[in-house]
Order: sequence, then structure tokens, then C-alpha cells
Amino acid sequence: MIRTKGLSTRFMVSGIVVISVLITVVISLITSYRSEKDSLITMSFQMNAMYTSKIAVTVNELFIAQKASMKVYAEQIGKHWELADLDEQATYIKRTNSMFNTIVVIDKNGVLRSISPEQSPPLKQKKINTQGTLQALKERKPLISEPYISAASSLIVMISHPVYDANGEYLGFIGGTIRLHESNLLNAILGEREKAVASGSSYSYVVSATGVLLYHPNKNRIGEHVLRNPVVSDLVAGRSGAKRILNLEGVDMLSSYSYIKETGWGIVSQTPTDTVLEAAKRPMMHIATYVISIMLVILLAIYWVIGRMSQPLAKLAQYAALLSTTKSLHADVPRIHSWNSEANALHRAFVMAVSRIRMQLDHLSLEAQTDALTGLNNRRTMDKYIGTWLAREIPFTIMLLDLDHFKQVNDNYGHEKGDEVLKFLAANMRALFEENHICCRYGGEEFVVLLPEASEDEAVRRANKLRHFMSETSSPVGRPVTLSIGLARYPDTAQDADALFRSADEALYRAKHLGRNRIESASSAAVVS
Repeated sequence: MIRTKGLSTRFMVSGIVVISVLITVVISLITSYRSEKDSLITMSFQMNAMYTSKIAVTVNELFIAQKASMKVYAEQIGKHWELADLDEQATYIKRTNSMFNTIVVIDKNGVLRSISPEQSPPLKQKKINTQGTLQALKERKPLISEPYISAASSLIVMISHPVYDANGEYLGFIGGTIRLHESNLLNAILGEREKAVASGSSYSYVVSATGVLLYHPNKNRIGEHVLRNPVVSDLVAGRSGAKRILNLEGVDMLSSYSYIKETGWGIVSQTPTDTVLEAAKRPMMHIATYVISIMLVILLAIYWVIGRMSQPLAKLAQYAALLSTTKSLHADVPRIHSWNSEANALHRAFVMAVSRIRMQLDHLSLEAQTDALTGLNNRRTMDKYIGTWLAREIPFTIMLLDLDHFKQVNDNYGHEKGDEVLKFLAANMRALFEENHICCRYGGEEFVVLLPEASEDEAVRRANKLRHFMSETSSPVGRPVTLSIGLARYPDTAQDADALFRSADEALYRAKHLGRNRIESASSAAVVS
């Protein structure tokens, strides 16, 4: 048999085809893997950043609200400092505020005057020398303490406010403590995700202004100093951002972090890089097995499969790139049709995450626009309407209402009954005014109604209707409560919001001065009730 040199055409063509397909497959796999890895890393950063920024905003608003509440509590405690119901006041505050584990009242000498709930062993009337107490007594200003060990041997953070009497003399302070190892509203917001570390998935933690762990899925680490972590160093310096780092345990992490301005704290959400890389490898292995098994049959099918495989991820990646914009909050998550389980799981995660974010934003938006007690619009919403109408030069009448002798209601019947009277007035305002009339709680026992396009005569008629109803109807305290009302109209009375409010307030003052339960207009000193 004569042996010929060289290779057969069949073999060479087959070899060239196989090599070409293999090179194409390898290049496609490498390219797809890098693209998917980059997309998943980007999405991990973005999802973590979204979580930290939303939680940071929520926690920031929460502490602003709690500091404002503490100011109110301090004013109330200052009025009852020498009375026997100091314990009752502390118990009421604790019962109505789920943020704090304990409410304490400490005098200027560091002696515990009241505590709710009571501790075992009892601490009342004992001098407290904890770090937070000493700091509050020294600085005599509203503050959020650094973590410290309490008199009951718990790691806590305290929000405190100084207490002064009617003459401005410093009496001590009221403080609300948050036990970092126990369940409370702060932990509920941050989430209970203890299994996250063990499962290798994303998890979050919170650090104080000095780099101490305030919240961590592993509760044993709460109180640990982690300032050597580069992410924590940025937070302590007041910076937000995202980094790929090696944490203190040597684990490669994709970390996004947000600075909480009100407290000086920082929240970090991070995902192990290996988890993201593994998620990028799994679909590539599936593609490689599928493509190699049919590469000698139909080359075009390989490209089609790769395109079909990458299309869902490309859609989600494009959508992920828009997640930091307002537009994405209203756009639906793109629909995908894929047999890739990771892509489907990622799509489900997107749908759930966007839905949760929308719910949180709707909830925050509702809280930002309404008064928590009465359900009426709050002052922020009122300012928004006034600003819009002024900009569009829409005429409107402002009605400023004040409950007469409301302090006596609180003093004689208690603040809970006082709150019921406020809600009673709010319900009647909603019932007696039209849908286009903007009913707002201005503050305390003061309310505002904005009547667009309403004449002064119409405003007087509607004000009288509400005033008569309140003066002739029994309130929650068993007797009628009356209203004094001041009216002003734009543009007849004033050309800007401040002047308009001053005019309405002066009219209200006139109504009070002339005997209450009456209406006064800024356009005339005469009684219009």
C-alpha cells in the first residue's frame, strides 16, 4: 500500500471546522463570561448601593423624628419634674415609642429619677456613671451617644435631650436607650439576616462614627472596632461609595456603603466576590456543554443559543443601569423568556426588589405628606400647594383655625383626650369641606384650610359652617370645643406666602382677643362671624 504524504481534504476541512468552532466557542465563552461577570459585579454594587441609600435615608429620617420627639418629651418632663407622676410620664413615653428599649430620666447630679421599664436589680435613685450619662450631663445638648456599656451591663446607644424648668434652669436629661443586642425598631428596619454570613450571600452591617459595629448579622461581633476596614474608614470620614475590598477576615467583598448624616453612622451592604463569580461561571459551563455537543452539526445554532442566553442578562443589565434614576421607579422590569435558571432567578429577584422599593417609597411618600395623628396633610404638603398656586397666580383663601382653650383640655382631660379632640376636628374638616379644599394640620392645635378660587364670602360661609358645628356638637371630652378662625386671601390681602400667613395669623389673633369662637378677616377689622 502506497502511503501518500499530507492529510486528506476531508480531515483538513473537518479539522479546520472543528478548530474554528472551538476557537469561536472559546472566544465566545471568554467574552460572555467577562461580560456577565462585569454585569453581575455592577449589579451587585448597584443593588447594594440602592439598599444602603434607602436604609440610610430611612434611618436618618427616623433619628430626626426621634430627636424631635425627645425635645417634646423633655419639655413635658420639665413641667412634671417635681410631681409624683414622673414615672407615669416615662412609662407613657416608653409605651408609645417602639424605638427605645428603655426610657430614663436622670437629674443634673447623675441620679436616676425614673426608668421604664424597671430594671433588676433596681437602679432608681442611684447615681449612674456610664459613658453616655456623663456625656449627656457634660454637653447639655441633644445628642446621640457612641455605643457604651449601660448600668444594666448592656451595649447601648442613647438618644438624649436636656430638661429645663420654666425658668430655664437645667434639671437633667431624658434619654431613650437602644440595646444593640436586642430586638427593637432599629433592628427591624435594618433587617434580621443572621444566616447571610453562613450562606455566603449578601449581608449588611452598621458602624458608629468611631468605627464600632452597631448592627451585624453575627450578633457576637456587635461592639467590635472595625476601623481598619477601608470601607469603614471612608464612612468615619463622612464619605459614601462602593469598593471591592478584602475585609478584616480576608474575604474579597463587593461593598457599597452610605453615610448617615444625622447620626454620623454608616451602613454597609456587601456581597462576596466569589459568589458573584460563581454565578457568572455556572451559565457559562452550561453553554459550553450544550454548544460543544452540537458544534459539528450546526454552527449557526451555537451563535443563536449564545445570543438567546445572553439576551435576558443584557435586558436586566440595561435595566440595572437605570436603577439609580427616577425613571426606573415607574418603568416595569423587562419581561424575559429564558430556560436559564440563573437568569430567571435573577429576573424574579429584580421584580421582588423593585416591588419592595416601590412599596417603601410609597410608604415614605405618604408619611412625608400626612400628619401622623390626624391623617390630614402636613405642613410640607401645605407649602407645596401654596408654592404651586403662587407660581401659577391662582387666587385662593387661607383659613387659619385654632382650638380655643385647648391647653385646658389637655390639663383637665389628659393628652390622650386632647389627641382625640384633634382627630375629631380633623374628621369634621374632611366632612364639611370639598375634595379640592386642602385641609392641613399646621402644628399643635392649629389647622389650615386652603380654598382655591374661593371668594372671601364663600370662605366665611364655610368657616362659619365648621365653627357652628364644633360649637354645637359634643366633642370626645363630653362638651363642645370652639374655634377661632382668621382669614386672608391671595392676591387681595398679600402677594407672597409669608405676608399671607402673617395676615391670617393677625386675623386669628384678633378673633382670640375679641372673645374667641369667632371669625376675623385680614381684609377688615370687623367681625365676620
